[in-house]
Amino acid sequence: GRVRGAAQRRGMIAAVDTDSPREVFFRVAADMFSDGNFNWGRVVALFYFASKLVLKALCTKVPELIRTIMGWTLDFLRERLLGWIQDQGGWDGLLSYFGTPTWQTVTIFVAGVLTASLTIWKKMG
Repeated sequence: GRVRGAAQRRGMIAAVDTDSPREVFFRVAADMFSDGNFNWGRVVALFYFASKLVLKALCTKVPELIRTIMGWTLDFLRERLLGWIQDQGGWDGLLSYFGTPTWQTVTIFVAGVLTASLTIWKKMG
């Protein structure tokens, strides 16, 4: 189920060798959608997975990998998910799926982004 899948992804993230992450990224991304069932939760999970790889690249002092991971994510979206996203009304469909964010949600999100940015800035500095 959902918990087992999340645990498997955590294990895969931990096992990613920074010398060959491309194969792992595309294997995990393809596995998320292998049953042919597409939904916004899985799209968000793809971004979450990519963000965890970015953080791992930062922590292992391989910052040049960050842009590459972003490129892989966009390639996967274009090749495998773009049609489905368009059928759902584009990115507006994501907002409809999760509902209109309240000001509290937006505030928490912005605080999280600022905290993450500050942490990354301190690690790089």
